[in-house]
Amino acid sequence: MKIIRGIIVLLAFYGAGVLLAKWLHIPLPGNIIGMLMLTLALTTGVVKLDWVEQASELLIRHMMLFFVPILVGVASYLGIIAENPIGLLLAMVLGTACVMVVTGRVIQWYLDRRRGKEATDTIEMERRTLDA
Repeated sequence: MKIIRGIIVLLAFYGAGVLLAKWLHIPLPGNIIGMLMLTLALTTGVVKLDWVEQASELLIRHMMLFFVPILVGVASYLGIIAENPIGLLLAMVLGTACVMVVTGRVIQWYLDRRRGKEATDTIEMERRTLDA
């Protein structure tokens, strides 16, 4: 029952994202907007992780099934890919490297900022203790 409820919640956010993108003419795909809304809802506690956790695990476990249509599409363009394999390979390697570097930098920035806030909070607590 939890899996069905989780899938309904996930589909509701997906649908809301698609509708928002269409109605407000936002230049982002609806599924991305839905994921951002779900992330915000999970962060604020509007949606409990328990509601979507099992459904998410199920979808991730069977994620390869979602790539089958993509692989079939790529197979139909093998002739074009064979004409310029170096450019395609270079784009895949550089694109992956860029994503990894940017993700690492953002996470490092977040962790540094979080550590700085924790250190500031600790110093402030010590100062209050000494003042008392």
